Amino acid sequence: MSKDIVNGNDTADVNEPVNNAESIDGAEIINNTDEHNDNIAESAETEMDIDDTDATEEANTIGTESNNENGMDSAGNTQPDNESPDDDAPDMVGEVDAASDTSIIEETEPDNVADDSGEANKTDGSNSDDTNLADEKDHAKVKTGKKRKKTRKKRRIVLTVILSILALLVLAAIISWAIINANGKSTLYDKAESTGPVLERIQTEENTEAEAVIEAENDVTWQKGWVRYNGEIYQYNEDILTFLVMGIDKTTKVKVVESGVNGGQADLIMLAVFNPHTKTTSLITVNRNTMTDIDVYDEKGEFVGKGIGQICLQHGYGDGATQSCERTEKAVSNLFFNLPIHGYFSINMGAIKAINSAVGGVTMTLDEDFEAVLDGVSVSLPKGEHTFTDDQAHVYIRYRDHSEFDSATTRLNRQKKYIAAFLSKLKEETAKDVTVPLKVYNELSPYIVTDITTSEMTYMVSNTYNYTFDFDNIYSLQGTTVIGKTEHEEFNYDPDQLYDMIIEIFYEKVE
Repeated sequence: MSKDIVNGNDTADVNEPVNNAESIDGAEIINNTDEHNDNIAESAETEMDIDDTDATEEANTIGTESNNENGMDSAGNTQPDNESPDDDAPDMVGEVDAASDTSIIEETEPDNVADDSGEANKTDGSNSDDTNLADEKDHAKVKTGKKRKKTRKKRRIVLTVILSILALLVLAAIISWAIINANGKSTLYDKAESTGPVLERIQTEENTEAEAVIEAENDVTWQKGWVRYNGEIYQYNEDILTFLVMGIDKTTKVKVVESGVNGGQADLIMLAVFNPHTKTTSLITVNRNTMTDIDVYDEKGEFVGKGIGQICLQHGYGDGATQSCERTEKAVSNLFFNLPIHGYFSINMGAIKAINSAVGGVTMTLDEDFEAVLDGVSVSLPKGEHTFTDDQAHVYIRYRDHSEFDSATTRLNRQKKYIAAFLSKLKEETAKDVTVPLKVYNELSPYIVTDITTSEMTYMVSNTYNYTFDFDNIYSLQGTTVIGKTEHEEFNYDPDQLYDMIIEIFYEKVE
């Protein structure tokens, strides 16, 4: 028995015929038929007995007649053959038997028909029930199929909506990235205060005549900004981007100071140059003691005048933040013949540990043993390859032996090697994840002062991460170190070497 799904009562199993009335009627038909068959059988037997008696008597009579016809008496003796035998006699017996059988069959046929009709009704009822069940199952399947189709349709609609939203988000991100890139590029190139270095030497009649010959031989008109160098014409690569990088001798986070002479000295000064034509990155290091023109201010921040001094002092004449950086950028640009600088980036030396940690430690090879003590931390590194801990990196970059002559140059050489190794490691990490420079920047931001915006940083990262860089791309301003009148070291640069270096890095030959 199974539970009725409507009222919960026990009902007949769903596999049994639904139309019970027909089954019951069918059973009655079968029972009546059996009883009727018994009556018919008894009647048939009686009739058969009567028929058998009649048939026997008739057969005897026929037999007697036949014997008489064949000349035999009742005792079987032959009698004279007065008549020819009757050929139809045997057939009569067969006809009687056939008639008897036919009579029985004719009388029993109605009952058999009735019995078959009962069975047929029972079968028809069963088939009808099976058909109803099949119809119900088919209907259930169709209904279930429709539900599944509706469910699948809803899922497709939801999935389509989600994919559409994701596509729009991706498209928006791409468009935003493109806008940021375009905006970053535009603002970077607009920030430079000059359009190119001023490299024109003092014009003489000889130079003017040489330029006239060049114009005649090459069928060109001399353009402003062109430079004649070793018998060739060069022009400034306006697509180059140059940034000033400074390391300030403060271990604390950036803090604006009120005194006009306590902004902190720039112990590390270099230019980072990105050339999209050659897909290369170059560094130009500047000795902190390089003697050049600087703007001098008093403690109140008021301008005193121009003077010749160590370029590292220019950052000290400021607020230790934006003001100091802008004044140092101006001094470096003037030193490089009014070179366009597209941004600055200063970092307090207290961030060295964080810089080293940001790339998982910088690995480099030392050409000689290094031993030093700084801020209570002792470091001893033998010659060979090392992956610096944060403390080791801090001491290696900042330590300077003031008792050693030209110790600023010695330290600068160590800094160049470390920076080259750091940039190489940063490039590897950026190749894996283009957002690494931004993550490093965010981690170091409390120690950093920069005028490079997020859009400009995005443009730089996305367009320069695959530029080539190695130690051969590091240049240094050449010169000599002397003890000046103030008993401090002074670095006197070589202007011809500086001129040649600018031509090599920033200019291209005019074809």
